Amino acid sequence: MKSLLSSSYILMFDEYYSFQPRLKEMCTCIELKNFSSTKYMCSKKIFDSISEKIKKVENSLFFLGAGEYHHITYMLLKKFNKTLSLIVIDKHVDYSDTYPGFITCGSWLKDAAALNHVAEIFVLSEEKKNIYNNKIKIFSPVEYKKIKPHLPVYISIDKDILTKSSINTTWDQGHCLPKTLIEIVLYLSSAFEIVGADICGEPPAQFFSPEHKKSEDINLKLLLLLTAKSQSIVA
Repeated sequence: MKSLLSSSYILMFDEYYSFQPRLKEMCTCIELKNFSSTKYMCSKKIFDSISEKIKKVENSLFFLGAGEYHHITYMLLKKFNKTLSLIVIDKHVDYSDTYPGFITCGSWLKDAAALNHVAEIFVLSEEKKNIYNNKIKIFSPVEYKKIKPHLPVYISIDKDILTKSSINTTWDQGHCLPKTLIEIVLYLSSAFEIVGADICGEPPAQFFSPEHKKSEDINLKLLLLLTAKSQSIVA
């Protein structure tokens, strides 16, 4: 294992992680429910206010909630003061235009590419999308070993890359199995210096849904793989 993250946090924008008690026990929860207008899209002004609540981003893993909060990745990346490579694992390539002054869960990658300290971006996605940005290279999930970052790495994972039979998220989904996702992250964390990571793609927040335990099991495996809380993982 080349490097392990030292801290893990849950950003509590809503009640998603109330259904994942084992995960909550292993993370520090940051309450953010008082911030309105954060789901799906967020103004840069609100981002700045949320950012003040998060003191440590380097060497940390963040759980963001459903895929509707994937744009929080941009806020976390913005707080880094070192040049890095970004690796995104996602069913979708979140590179779209949006309203001036706002960032959405479908546009955040375009904003991340505009950050000077994000030098290169590798996206593992099943979506075929033409991106006219020299920073960004797109690969299918099975091509993960083709990724060759030149700098310390930040990993962003949306679990909608996974099959619906393994977890039912709030978006359309890919064909990746949890075992394959674990294999990809294990390779990345073993081969490269990881300086930060985040995970989103939770199921709908419904009482007594079996999807919560499925999602929690995957989250725990990824947490134990990426952080210093454990030196081993059972896929």
